[in-house]
Amino acid sequence: MADSLWAELAASESALRDALAEQGRMARESSAGLILSAGPAAARDSTLGRDTTGLQADVQLRMERVPTSVVHLLDPNGQPLTTTQVRNTSTRTRRMRVTCSVEGYSASAVTTVEVPRRMTAAVHQLPTFFPDRLRQVTELARATLHVCVDDLDGNQETHATARLWLLARNTACLQVTDPTTGSQIDLTCYLAAWVTPHAEAVLHALRDAVDHHPQRIIAGYQGDARFVDSQIEAMYAALQASEITYVNSVICFGQTHDEAMQKVRLPRESLAERSANCIDGTVLFASLAEAASLNPGIALVPGHAFLAWQPEPGGQWDYLETTMMADHTFDEARAAGRRLASINRSLKDSTGRPLLDIISLADARVVHGVVPME
Repeated sequence: MADSLWAELAASESALRDALAEQGRMARESSAGLILSAGPAAARDSTLGRDTTGLQADVQLRMERVPTSVVHLLDPNGQPLTTTQVRNTSTRTRRMRVTCSVEGYSASAVTTVEVPRRMTAAVHQLPTFFPDRLRQVTELARATLHVCVDDLDGNQETHATARLWLLARNTACLQVTDPTTGSQIDLTCYLAAWVTPHAEAVLHALRDAVDHHPQRIIAGYQGDARFVDSQIEAMYAALQASEITYVNSVICFGQTHDEAMQKVRLPRESLAERSANCIDGTVLFASLAEAASLNPGIALVPGHAFLAWQPEPGGQWDYLETTMMADHTFDEARAAGRRLASINRSLKDSTGRPLLDIISLADARVVHGVVPME
């Protein structure tokens, strides 16, 4: 009975997510994301354009809400803040400089391009943000974006400003929308940034796990699968002894109806506050496992997260429901995690993908370059 209810809930969550995403796409206009277009004289105010300079510049905003927690990890080509399309309608090659910055929060990204006659160049930019300024963004905040396009022959083609949102530092973006294309951008791999194996509080917790291990040793994969499982169980016992309890605190500000975001505590915060929601507990447990040189994973299903780990390097995943630490045994929590994984692996979303998604920490570090937040 319980398994059928879980399956029904998972299917409903997936259907709701697809419906909201479709609603968001239908609500968008074709001009969404366009900050400024320097085109024909009839369409311009005081900005130079192709009738004056032989150039047309369209500046598009690609990210309306900046994820301050992981913006330093994003790829300027894959996840730019702006894209500037410069079309050269003149009869000779032109040299252009595009500058992009967020006032008070970033350095300037500067790109110089040569645009052959009758051709168009696309410039993708993501300026480098100042870490000390972003640390002060503890709640949703407004900021001003500046984009300048200069003709290096001496004329300023256009200078555009736009307002954008800076998300709080504890906001994790799982799926955001490109306002220009309306496409969904998957950022789930960046949850790995919240896994912090070198944090002092995490290392102290790992030391506590040693005292709960039958052999009083934590040694990663230097043994068989049963030895690895015994280390995971010792970590569970150590966290259980620290009296961490489940608190469903996930609300964050700045989310739209077709995006997925939530508040996430850093592992040291969960340990200090002795409370965690599902994703908090998962990244905390994953931090201990990674600190022990194991390969943990973050298992995601609609509306929920739990721990995954590989008992053998590169082997099959095993699972643990971390929200049960307060009042359940390790075996009960593992059985619940395995059941959740099995149910959601057999269910599919609208694209045919299983509802179970696993972020491997090893892949996140090596393939996507996601480093710990601290």
